[in-house]
Amino acid sequence: MFGGVHELSIDSKGRLAIPAKFRELLLRHYTPAVVATLDSRSRLLIYPEAEWEGVARQLLALKTAGNPTLQRYQNLLLHNADTLELDTAGRVLLPANLRRRVDFDKEVTLVGRANRLELWGREHWEAEMDQALDIDPDELASELGQTDLQL
Repeated sequence: MFGGVHELSIDSKGRLAIPAKFRELLLRHYTPAVVATLDSRSRLLIYPEAEWEGVARQLLALKTAGNPTLQRYQNLLLHNADTLELDTAGRVLLPANLRRRVDFDKEVTLVGRANRLELWGREHWEAEMDQALDIDPDELASELGQTDLQL
């Protein structure tokens, strides 16, 4: 399981160095190949290749007929999915078409989220964290009370 937050930089050639913690998990449990795809203008999703195969099957199984929103989201993820190989230095080359579509340049935050990594523009990540920290505690307690989550 991926977890943790790493502030990183994309180099001038578009390469991202995957932190050792994440590389070790990839190599121990998966292959050195990952699949990166668009999720929104603020982040890329990065899956180990084996995990992506399951996600792709779920996306293909979505009932999108008559639902243009789901169709567009399915297309966004599937059309932009690109397999990336880690080089000997533990870096991946982020495709130019993906870099152009997201709202970040050099300064990024790589976040582990269970079965995947998320690559955020630093400003978007900070704004997301500020919003999460500003959640009203009473509202959160009410929402959590309607779930089975036990922390």
